[in-house]
Amino acid sequence: MLLTIIALTIVFLSIIINKFIVDPQLQYIYWLVVFLLFVSVSNIYMTMHYYVKLRNEPGIKGERGDPGGKGQGGSNGVCEINTGCGAIQNCRALIEEELLGLMPEYAAVLKKRDEDKKELNSRDNSILRQVNGYVGLLEPKCKSGRYTVEEMKKLIADSFKNK
Repeated sequence: MLLTIIALTIVFLSIIINKFIVDPQLQYIYWLVVFLLFVSVSNIYMTMHYYVKLRNEPGIKGERGDPGGKGQGGSNGVCEINTGCGAIQNCRALIEEELLGLMPEYAAVLKKRDEDKKELNSRDNSILRQVNGYVGLLEPKCKSGRYTVEEMKKLIADSFKNK
């Protein structure tokens, strides 16, 4: 757009200035100079336009650089999920296993559902909802990593007694 405006301005000014030149030989030279001026201005405009475009647009992704130096040593930290620390590997299974011992009716419902493939009645579904509620409450505590297996079993038993 800008190049078009500049080109039209050069053409109109050239025509106006051309009217003041009387000698036909000078008019011929004049139009050659105007043409060279137009080419030079176009070249400057396109150079700036493509420089700005290349500067603002990201290029192709290059090769991966050399690896950096080794970083600082980390802190000693705390025990993560690791069997060597006494951490709990499967919280849900631990909670459900403890609830099987604490709720005999839960064991009967699971046997009825899994082994006998019978349809559950409303009381059985209520027991399953209750167990899922316990699991939902206790699982975040278990996954926090603050409890050992024994402490978690004690917490499950205590929470079940307080129901």
